Amino acid sequence: MQNKEELFIEGQFKFMDEEFEASIELFSKVLEIDPGFSDAYQARAVARLRSGDEKGALADIDKAIECAPENAKYHYRKGAILFKSGELDEALECLSRAIDLDPALAPAYALRGHLYEKAGDEENASSDLSRAEMLRREQTRNSKIVDF
Repeated sequence: MQNKEELFIEGQFKFMDEEFEASIELFSKVLEIDPGFSDAYQARAVARLRSGDEKGALADIDKAIECAPENAKYHYRKGAILFKSGELDEALECLSRAIDLDPALAPAYALRGHLYEKAGDEENASSDLSRAEMLRREQTRNSKIVDF
């Protein structure tokens, strides 16, 4: 019998191969072993979203947040799901929460900037998009991607 880490990694590989149903099954097995494994809920949420199950994705990301309420990436992910579903006010709340938890989370600023654009709030959109770009540049510079 595989342990939860092996199953989780296998689920990630299935996801990368765009075998979303297979990855969902593997993440579900992980959660049978450890119902508190928040990363498995988050991973299954993304797989469900990619397979067109927005309702299931939202339920899973809510469970991930329940397990780890201070994880900024989970709040960002929920905001992205809600944005895709057209729930813009709730998406804004989630993205703002993600930014409160991790002020360096560039994708949250970028998505919130796009949300503001969609709402016609050009000032906040410009501010968030600029902040996202600045954070990305800073993170890229710090990671020294190109090293000779």
